[in-house]
Amino acid sequence: SSSNKKRRLRYWIHIADADRIAPIHSDLWKIAKERVLSLYLPHGGTIPMFPPIVNSGVMSLKDSNVCALSLGVELNEEDGSIDESSIIVTPSRVNVAYRLTYDQVDEMFDEGVGFHQEWELG
Repeated sequence: SSSNKKRRLRYWIHIADADRIAPIHSDLWKIAKERVLSLYLPHGGTIPMFPPIVNSGVMSLKDSNVCALSLGVELNEEDGSIDESSIIVTPSRVNVAYRLTYDQVDEMFDEGVGFHQEWELG
């Protein structure tokens, strides 16, 4: 019966697609390989993998239509668990309507801020 089905919500997380901007063996790729990762510090601030001009420019997801790597997951509404069979990772183009900080996302989850339709992007 459909009334017994557990409800699942799909969430999408988008990050800049570094592979499109820094192809293998390019100068930018070599810089990123040396730095390995970006560090996001708990009280603000970042130690970037790419030079700041790249992070705040082409890889910032500030423009309205950008190349991204997208992760889609379905969460069980009752306990928040991830349905592993629902995981999707795909190159994409994202039409950015607005950006959220990690703190803003935490607030949305904690307090239910925002419209439910905004959360169901997939």
